[in-house]
Amino acid sequence: MPSRKPSRALSPMKLSDVYVAPGHLIRRSQQIAVAIFFEEFEGYDVTPVQYAALIAIRERPGMDQRTLVDQIAIDRSTIGSMLKTLESRGLIRRVTPKTNQRVKQLFITEAGDRLLQSTREHIYRVQERILAPLNAKERRLFTELLSRLVHINNEFSRAPLKIVLPQQNAKGRP
Repeated sequence: MPSRKPSRALSPMKLSDVYVAPGHLIRRSQQIAVAIFFEEFEGYDVTPVQYAALIAIRERPGMDQRTLVDQIAIDRSTIGSMLKTLESRGLIRRVTPKTNQRVKQLFITEAGDRLLQSTREHIYRVQERILAPLNAKERRLFTELLSRLVHINNEFSRAPLKIVLPQQNAKGRP
């Protein structure tokens, strides 16, 4: 990556600048979203990424680990341990097909499906609490802009989402 010389016209960044920087605000928003998730899911012993994985596995039974990585945009270095945890808790099964011994297909178990069914209201409360400070119009706009920002910048992620969402066009707009 080419080095860039700092512009002499820019003054040094201050802490007050950090507080309004998009990257800092996105990081803080993620911290808040995770904290709300854990409050709403107290006693369920599941993380937001594990929850997304369970939904993806239920929706696409038999997918392999690599496909799951692409479907939920998780780092490949952490997927194995996460799946091992879900399997040890009896929430998923990993099955090696006879036709390809190098992959493991993923299936949700009854316990995993029960977890998803019993927490439907919890996940909706998480989303509601995250967006609570915004009115209905602001919620739609915020979600649209955030979706566009994430879609357009997907290639810069360490774990890019590798599916095309049907509601978005090539410019990242629904």
